[in-house]
Amino acid sequence: MQIHEVIRNRRRTLGLTQEQMAHCLGVTAPAVNKWEKGITYPDITLLPSLARLLKTDLNTLLCFQENLTKDDIVVFLNEIVETAKKEKTAGVKQAFVQIQKKVMEYPAHAELLYQLATVLRGLLLMFPCENDVRAKCDSYIRELYGRVAEGDDLSYANRARYALASESIQKGEYQEAEALIAMLPDYDPLDKRGLLILLYMQQKKSQEASELLEKKLNASIQEVFLMLDQLATVAVWENDMKRAWELASYAGRLMEIYQWEYSACTVAMSVAIEAQDADKCLALLEKMLASLSRPCQMADSVLYAHSNKTGSGIESGAAILRVLLDSVKQDDKFAFLRERKEFRELIQQYENLPPKSP
Repeated sequence: MQIHEVIRNRRRTLGLTQEQMAHCLGVTAPAVNKWEKGITYPDITLLPSLARLLKTDLNTLLCFQENLTKDDIVVFLNEIVETAKKEKTAGVKQAFVQIQKKVMEYPAHAELLYQLATVLRGLLLMFPCENDVRAKCDSYIRELYGRVAEGDDLSYANRARYALASESIQKGEYQEAEALIAMLPDYDPLDKRGLLILLYMQQKKSQEASELLEKKLNASIQEVFLMLDQLATVAVWENDMKRAWELASYAGRLMEIYQWEYSACTVAMSVAIEAQDADKCLALLEKMLASLSRPCQMADSVLYAHSNKTGSGIESGAAILRVLLDSVKQDDKFAFLRERKEFRELIQQYENLPPKSP
């Protein structure tokens, strides 16, 4: 809530008119009217008297909140995503403005800045936006991660360094990536979640134990999946196609637990692309596009039995579908497919396909 809203709401709650408040403070009624519209602000010397008249304190009047809770951050992140969804090209731009305003309000809040950078990066993947907006967002993401990386909150500083190192690797900035990686701690086998799980199991707190177990298992599955993907890619480089396809098969079976065919196909697609196997690429691409055009059922997986449900996933699937279509049309690694008639027909089929209702 902004200061002008606090003044208006408190005045109305107390049953005062603008004229009465103006008389008590020795100002004009039009001045109070401008305060309540946010056009101008009260003189700093009036603030103590104004707070007493409205029977509140200066912190409340000035909307001062020392810090944000995790719930506050989650609510704001959800607001940003909803803003980005509203319009085809302007949504991300509007969300970017919201993020900048929040950062100005809490410029040193490590968790907030890290989460905002991460969400903004996700929005750029999920939603279309103008090239100049994308460039500004990319620069701002790096700025936010940089602030956090240099801050005092070691936990989020390391996360930010990890994100920056990953981005540097993608851009071929290997020396910068090495410097950032050197600042990260070695692997720490101590994980407090394990102790919390044991504590909840001993107390037979099934909901709490299950939620943590599901989160930890999900993280482990994602880590194993990434390593299988990387091993399969290396196997192609080593010209060991039998091993590469076997690793892709293991990865596919692992991801079947999420009940989402798209994720089960991604490692096989990586192998097919590395091998320049057009026939397999086309077959896998058709499966992936078909999966993304249907409601996602990941929330029904046994791995989310105790976690918060996030809906059918239609919107996220549609967003990934757009990103995948843009990628196969523009990315150089798909160039060998673009001369194939089947490829062009497949892309055209899904180009303007709306998501199906569940």
